[in-house]
Amino acid sequence: MRAFIPSIFWRLRPTRSMQVYDSYDHALADSHTYEDPGIIQVVSSKTEAYRNALLAVKDQTVNNRQTVQNMFVLSYVWHDRSLDVLEIGGACGASYFELNHLLPGRIKSWHVVETPAMAAAGRSLFQDDRLTFYDDLDTAVSQLENLDLLIAQGVLQYMRDPLQTLGLEALLKLGFTYVYITRMVIGDGIQRPIITKQVVNLSVHGPGAVPKGFADRKTSQPLTIVPLESIASRISADQYCPIFTFMEGENVLMRIGSRTVTTRMIGFLLEKVQQ
Repeated sequence: MRAFIPSIFWRLRPTRSMQVYDSYDHALADSHTYEDPGIIQVVSSKTEAYRNALLAVKDQTVNNRQTVQNMFVLSYVWHDRSLDVLEIGGACGASYFELNHLLPGRIKSWHVVETPAMAAAGRSLFQDDRLTFYDDLDTAVSQLENLDLLIAQGVLQYMRDPLQTLGLEALLKLGFTYVYITRMVIGDGIQRPIITKQVVNLSVHGPGAVPKGFADRKTSQPLTIVPLESIASRISADQYCPIFTFMEGENVLMRIGSRTVTTRMIGFLLEKVQQ
């Protein structure tokens, strides 16, 4: 199983109707992918600058709501030892660098699962004794000492099947003590998933400002918007207990095909039920 880089959905404000596709494969055939070399370049360059900026400062300034929420979750699941974390679609490790800076000592190991191209860039530029990159989910899981926390930030809507085989259900079957899903796109008043695609600038990918001299262009990826009720139905009460639900950001009206859909992002923290 492979995953993707964090969502840039909150910057998506379409001014014209987005196309509806009858399958993920049809949307993929009409899109770029997250293996786009431009994405790898801009994300790795931005992450390097972000990491270096964190290393250069001594204060622990928190700049946005998402960081506060991530810190809360990492602190909430903290007990009497540092944590082993698996992040699905963690790009080049920006979240690790940020949280390790703000909460020193809380992270024992952080494994990122990414596309082959992004994982290769991460291994080449950022891997160390605590941060490691994989393009295979099973291998990444097997190398963790403890299944403490699984994180997926703005990722599921870009998977082939956000809810089932390669999505939420598959992640829950891994058996982590806590599962933290954030920035998942849902649609209000829809009965079934809507498959479309996002079209954005390369420059919105990754943390911080674009590198000097960067040549921007458009890129696109398939995007699946799911009903909120379909998420709850995938969480078995004898498997996981919902601890918190996070309402993340404003509603966004999106013209998709012939209809206008109210979309928003949500997050949730689940705790494994002790058998």
